[in-house]
Amino acid sequence: MDQVMKKHEELGQTQAQPASGELTCSVHFVNPGLSPGSSSEDELGSVTKLVSKAEDLELEHVFKRQSADIAKNRSLFEFGHNFEDVRDWMSIEQPTKIPFKSVLRYMVENHLKTTVKIEINKMYFNCHLIVLQAYSKYFMELNPIPLVVTLPEEKVSQKAFMLVYKWMLSDKPSLERKNIIPVFVAATYLRVKDLLFHCWKYFDDRNCFNEASACVMYVESKNNLALDVVRNLMLTRIQKFLLTFVATSDFLEVPLKHLVYLLSSNEICVNSEVEQYRYFLLLYAGLDTIGRGENQMCKA
Repeated sequence: MDQVMKKHEELGQTQAQPASGELTCSVHFVNPGLSPGSSSEDELGSVTKLVSKAEDLELEHVFKRQSADIAKNRSLFEFGHNFEDVRDWMSIEQPTKIPFKSVLRYMVENHLKTTVKIEINKMYFNCHLIVLQAYSKYFMELNPIPLVVTLPEEKVSQKAFMLVYKWMLSDKPSLERKNIIPVFVAATYLRVKDLLFHCWKYFDDRNCFNEASACVMYVESKNNLALDVVRNLMLTRIQKFLLTFVATSDFLEVPLKHLVYLLSSNEICVNSEVEQYRYFLLLYAGLDTIGRGENQMCKA
């Protein structure tokens, strides 16, 4: 019996030895329910048992690389996808867009989203502060900036402010003769340098103010301190119109210092200097006598 068992074992060992160069494999069936857990090493071990000569296939290296790739999340750019370089991108026709300056002008001209209120004698104007600051040094230096800015009506009238603000918004502004005095006074107070220069373009032009028109301008500006320079300029323009001006009631209201400045001008036209001084001295002395007489009558 012992010999039979020994011979059976030798026969089994001979059948188990593989031939030279022959691949063999063995399959192991594992019940996952009975397995306490699996890992990449267990998986690698089972595959090694399945495939002989694992060193030739470098299974360990392959599985380690796959495990590293799975552990690391990659983006599309890392995969080599580039979405910035698009063929003919710049050749695509672009949709039209309303220019920014047109949109901004529409908002400003229609008083949308205004930022400040200007109050003049209980009348309020909704304005954009950036427009006022662009031209007016008064508003540029205003600090802090209140929600409501009150302006004196004797310096900036309601109509004058509307004309000044309209001038600021216009690309080709123009000034009317009848409004140039209040506009100039307002521009002087608000220190709108460009608007003052615009007014002086008219004042310096003899076609606009000379002789009779200069005399009328003087009458309009004589009582305003902001127009001293303008008034002195107009007095020198009263030349041949002087004798006509003397015959009017407006001449009776000319202050003494203005009369002295007028007589000192070399531009006025009279027959002779002797007649000029004699006539005006007598005239002014008569006005003084009349004035004293009126005062005495009033007291009586």
